[in-house]
Amino acid sequence: MTDDLNADLVSGLRHTVTRLYLTLRRNAPVNTLSAAQSSALAVLIDHGPMRMGELAERESIRMPTATALVDGLLRERLVSREPDPADRRAVVVSPSAKAARIVDEIRTSRDDVVTQAMASLSPDHRAALAAALPALRELQTRMELS
Repeated sequence: MTDDLNADLVSGLRHTVTRLYLTLRRNAPVNTLSAAQSSALAVLIDHGPMRMGELAERESIRMPTATALVDGLLRERLVSREPDPADRRAVVVSPSAKAARIVDEIRTSRDDVVTQAMASLSPDHRAALAAALPALRELQTRMELS
């Protein structure tokens, strides 16, 4: 980092985003899925069907963990697992319609929690959050690419 302001910004942003996410999870818990299952389904819904290896990479887990995770989702009929048409040695995992409904319910519930919290903020703070959103999305994109 080039100066203390950047160090403070980085540390403050990391801490706040982490705490905000944990607070959101606590205030809108997912009782039907584990955090890992919920995250994997969201990845599949957002990015479409993918190979097990790609899912493992996106979730920062090892292949045996991804396999166990997908096995659990398969038992609940939340995903399907089919041979990859381009490489029969690999499998492609796809979310089911049931998974899409569950992810939508989770997102709606969490949006409701954020809406309620934001309603108590000043108009200036809401405007600051709106202005920061493009930069936060770009930061997320760059972190995902690294």
